[in-house]
Amino acid sequence: MGFSGLRSLITDMEANPSWQARRQFRQVGNYWPKAVGYVVARQTKPVSIQRHILYVDVANASWAQTLTLERRRILHKLNQLLAMPLDDIRFSSAQWHSKPRQAQQPDNDWIRTHPSYVGKLDTDEALEQAPATTPEEAYRGWVSIKKEQQKHQELCPECECFCPSGELARWGMCAPCIVKKWQ
Repeated sequence: MGFSGLRSLITDMEANPSWQARRQFRQVGNYWPKAVGYVVARQTKPVSIQRHILYVDVANASWAQTLTLERRRILHKLNQLLAMPLDDIRFSSAQWHSKPRQAQQPDNDWIRTHPSYVGKLDTDEALEQAPATTPEEAYRGWVSIKKEQQKHQELCPECECFCPSGELARWGMCAPCIVKKWQ
């Protein structure tokens, strides 16, 4: 199945009335950083929409209070971007620390050097990049991240492919080569 087939499948599913709420929440997630700014977006996370009210987790009570006072301005900006407008926004810091945050910056350098890590969350430039709107854009973004990572990686002595320095330090070769040796 190509990208166009997947895109049409998703479009058909989203046209179903039961998926309208999910579509609206996905739109909120895409437009949230643009509506509130990237600094605020790092301290907040939209978590649900119930009865046309957006619920947002925030890092602490100060953020909750400040954003509550700004909610009409944020709501106006967000509604200009959404297909189905929201009625209100509620901010709370109660659940911030109890849920895992996928968008937070990793604390350890070894996480960033792992082959499965493709994020660029440690620079302000990465936060200002708009999310990919097509699969082709997402792929091009992934390729550019991989090329940037390869600039800082060494070659495996066995297969001469780029690999993270952590793998070389641990096994003396890349993960695929060490797996072949172990078999």
